[in-house]
Amino acid sequence: MTTSRAPRRRGARAEVPVTRDTIIETAFRLIEERGFDSFSMRSLATELGVFPATLYWHVGDRAQLLGLVEERWTAQIELPDHLDDWREWMLELGRRYRRNAHAHPNVARLVSVERARNVNALRIPDALLGRVAALGLGVETVDAYNALVGAVQGFVVMELAQVSEPGSPSVRAAEHEFRSLDPEQFPHITANFDEVADRALTVRWSDGTQKPLDTSFEYLLSLLLEGIAARVADR
Repeated sequence: MTTSRAPRRRGARAEVPVTRDTIIETAFRLIEERGFDSFSMRSLATELGVFPATLYWHVGDRAQLLGLVEERWTAQIELPDHLDDWREWMLELGRRYRRNAHAHPNVARLVSVERARNVNALRIPDALLGRVAALGLGVETVDAYNALVGAVQGFVVMELAQVSEPGSPSVRAAEHEFRSLDPEQFPHITANFDEVADRALTVRWSDGTQKPLDTSFEYLLSLLLEGIAARVADR
């Protein structure tokens, strides 16, 4: 378990100089430790013992800072350029993105649901667009690109949707509510409850860090890539 350092008194002399890199590293750590709901420019300034204006001078506004955090996060994702087949390449990239999201769930949640601004964080989108464009889909290129990005990021965000701590009263209450569903009101969920309970995106009381939806993610990408391959074959 990571132990947070006690924040310095604002305005106190820093033990190390407050630099752009220090701000990015601290922001990354605070988001991971406390969750994105508790993160703000003011809380970051308090942690570093500076005034918020210092942050704006070094890293710009909140959207720009989140872009820098996103860049640091995605830098950990290595492009699978050892793979020649475009389907294998895209499948492996999706897997690597998701693994990195599970390793840093709070950062992944925040940079996915809030608009981050940093053109230097476009390394992966640029590489993916290059692979899609090479398929010769013409006007469908942007649709294929958006489908891939939306499928991977959307699935991961929903999978990692935050819930309370395992075993907490709210989690126990949620599980009880699902198990007590009225068969007349929800006939299909109750009829298939054993198969979908805590495994379907809408019928869960655990998040993806506790119960990852591995087979569903593979199923989604396989279907999507098969569909794109069929489009390529038609053209």
